[in-house]
Amino acid sequence: MLKDLTSMLSGCSDGRLHVLCGMGGCGKTALALELVHRAHEAGSSVDHVWWVDTRQSAALEAGRRAVARQAGATVEELDAGDIGDVLWHRLNRLPSGWLLVIDNADDPDLLHGPGRLSSGTGWVRPHVQSRGLVLITSRDGARRTWGPHALLHPVGVLDTAQAAQVLLDHAGDRAGTSQEARDLADQLGGLPLALRLAGTYLSETTRTPPAFRTPGTPADFSSYSGAVESGPDTTGLQGIVARAWELSLRLLERRGLPQARQLLALLAGFADAPIPYTVLLAPDALAGTGALPDLDGHALWQHLQGLNGLSLIDLQPAPPQSPLPSVRLHPLVRATSHTPDSSAHAAALTARATGAIETGSPDTPAGWPWWEALSPHALHHLRHATEACLDASHHTSAAILACRYLRARGLTHQARLELAPILDTCRRVLGEEHPDTLETRHTLAGVLHDLGKQDAARAEYEAVLEIRRRVLGEEHPDTLETRHDRAYLLDDLGREDAARAEYEAVIEIRRRVQGEEHPSTLSTRHNLAHLLPGLGRWDAARAELEAVLNIERRVLGDEHPSTLASRHSLAAILDHLGQQVVARAEYEAVLEVRRRVLGEEHPSTLSTRHSLAYLLIGIGHHSAARTEIEAAREILTRVLGEEHPSTVAARYSLAGILNDLGELDAARAEYEAVIEIRRRVQGEEHPSTRAARNGLARVLNDLGELDAARAELEAVLNIECRVLGDEDLSTLMTRHNLAGVLDDLGELELARAEYEATLEVRSRVQGEEHPSTLAARYNLAGVLDSLLLLDAARAEYEAVLNIERRVLGDEDPSTLMTRHNLAGVLNDLGQKDVARAEYEAVLEIRRSVLGDEDLATLDTRHNLARLLAGLGRWDVARAEYEVILEVRRRVLGDEHPTTLITRQELRDLHTAVPEGDASLG
Repeated sequence: MLKDLTSMLSGCSDGRLHVLCGMGGCGKTALALELVHRAHEAGSSVDHVWWVDTRQSAALEAGRRAVARQAGATVEELDAGDIGDVLWHRLNRLPSGWLLVIDNADDPDLLHGPGRLSSGTGWVRPHVQSRGLVLITSRDGARRTWGPHALLHPVGVLDTAQAAQVLLDHAGDRAGTSQEARDLADQLGGLPLALRLAGTYLSETTRTPPAFRTPGTPADFSSYSGAVESGPDTTGLQGIVARAWELSLRLLERRGLPQARQLLALLAGFADAPIPYTVLLAPDALAGTGALPDLDGHALWQHLQGLNGLSLIDLQPAPPQSPLPSVRLHPLVRATSHTPDSSAHAAALTARATGAIETGSPDTPAGWPWWEALSPHALHHLRHATEACLDASHHTSAAILACRYLRARGLTHQARLELAPILDTCRRVLGEEHPDTLETRHTLAGVLHDLGKQDAARAEYEAVLEIRRRVLGEEHPDTLETRHDRAYLLDDLGREDAARAEYEAVIEIRRRVQGEEHPSTLSTRHNLAHLLPGLGRWDAARAELEAVLNIERRVLGDEHPSTLASRHSLAAILDHLGQQVVARAEYEAVLEVRRRVLGEEHPSTLSTRHSLAYLLIGIGHHSAARTEIEAAREILTRVLGEEHPSTVAARYSLAGILNDLGELDAARAEYEAVIEIRRRVQGEEHPSTRAARNGLARVLNDLGELDAARAELEAVLNIECRVLGDEDLSTLMTRHNLAGVLDDLGELELARAEYEATLEVRSRVQGEEHPSTLAARYNLAGVLDSLLLLDAARAEYEAVLNIERRVLGDEDPSTLMTRHNLAGVLNDLGQKDVARAEYEAVLEIRRSVLGDEDLATLDTRHNLARLLAGLGRWDVARAEYEVILEVRRRVLGDEHPTTLITRQELRDLHTAVPEGDASLG
């Protein structure tokens, strides 16, 4: 069979599903592993091997999406239709060989998908790839399950000769003759698992000198056969395994390991997952729960080694990045060893471990190795509490903590799936007002918020808050936690004033009750600081964050998630305040730690990549920013979904980058997609929807569709004036943008009036030195320039420049842009030598700070070339234009607007001044 299956990987595939079917313990998975090994052998034509375990629906879902993505499917394809259709479309078109193993498909209903497995329309289906193979292992060998498109390969017990050889391979000829091995193999039914247990048993005993053996210990095939014959009167598969491991357990008891049987039963009480024995089986825990009170550490280790030596368990070393070794049981050994008492003891040990100080918090990376190992068991015990006759009320806390771990790791969908039955159990067993019920609802609200379901999250928070206030009181930590998280949600919903009031109230109580340096106090102060920029209070936000960060670094350490979150937020404020160099260094430092500690796909890592990209846009590094945003968007879409706020925010930023790069049609499509999602999910009046419409208006303006841009901005402005008022910062921003469109439409007086009205409010509300106030003055200067009010324009530019030099410094991008435009006005006023000196000074700094190929550097070179041509320095100007054109073609492309302008001005210069005319130099 293996030979035939291997040949299908070399171009002889029949396109059918190949199902290894048979009872547990007969070696189906072992055969599949052997085929994988052969696929990896030298000379194999197989480039892709995938292994998907179907025992848990969440793992199956993650596995099939991963296979589809690695086969070439895009996120958009997976989100647009049936994953099964997309998967097989891609697999059928792979140019090289592949092997897809679907292991443990004992519940084939999981493989149906929207279609039907037996009709060839499930998510596992026939294919047309000549070098592809689908291999399934299952206990279900019914033809009606798999349909006519599947070939069933029954995997039964071994025949007598093969089974005898397995025994001889393990025990050697010291255990007896070939015929005796054949007799024992028949007695064990040829079952590979039972043969392995018997073989490892005899391997141990035959190595013991006869004089040292305990009397009655089976040491050869015949005596082992006799011991099996005289064992418990059990029949069937589990009976065969039970008789085999019974002999192994008796051997361990004779060797001075009297509690091996009880230890194996205890291990069988845990979930079918790796068991971190150094945590769950700590001797003090065994004594405290009454599980195995007489085993100290040394004795426990001897018992584990003894069970491992006879293949009753598998001791596994700690995986990379984890300090926890583990033990696993074969499912049949687990099934035959399990007792009701073992479930109760295992559940008690799990509850004890999840509450231990050493385990750490599920919310912070330091505790994650422990929670990764403990979570399957904590969730398993509550899930099976009824059938195991456990008191569910004793195990809800551990399960809730496990869900908090899932959320902290960014596994929000899985957390939501697990929380729903936990909440049902809490309500049924504990009641609506029990602390565990409320904690489950609070955690669920956070998960719903993470998933972008703000309305549902808000309803949960408010219901929990009402009960906690009434039952626990206004100053209880749990009540404060719910108020804190609800404020965070209100901020996301655009209700900044309500969120601020809530944060300030919580801070007042936490400072008084918990103290200035308590992590909860710091967390609320951080969130308040994060909100303040939305209210225009950037300096207050910076001061608050710097104070919080100083405490967090001292108390929590540089790599604590709270410290990193504060550094991230401070970097955003520094970026806005024009300190891009410092901000970039902060982002990159935070990103390095988050990648290392949290992983590439964690939401916090992606958030930092997104913010770094936004900074790179601001300093003109558009290509680097695009790379960051596209990578973050791909992961966000795959992990969180197309409509999650973080995914949509990444698309919003990408649209801005595409606009800056001159890819206007692509930018427009992105903005329109973002607006469609935000309108539907968040509503027409949500701040994020309005921001996207502002972005679309900018693209429409750049596309020359000025009337459409004006209409878009006027619609947004009407909403903001009605909802927020004339002096709200968002309203002022839209008026500012509308003034820019009016300027481009040639309606200069209207544009001037808008800028002057905006400037008056900003100066009064935000102050003369606020960046937004300076932007309004700067743009007003541009309109005055267009109106040929050159002296007024010069005065405005010089006023802005004086503040920028003092506040931001001579090398800040905003300072340089103002000097650049001031040089243009000076040129128009006829002060060409002064203008030339300004351009040359700006160019020197931009080359030094940004590099020769930065877009801002090229703009200054372009204007300087134009000025030199006006001064009659035609050869110098021509040389400048040619260098600028070469760079713009290479960086921006031939069709970018600035490339076209450069080409035209160079052509005009060639026409007016023929090259080589010596009289023109």
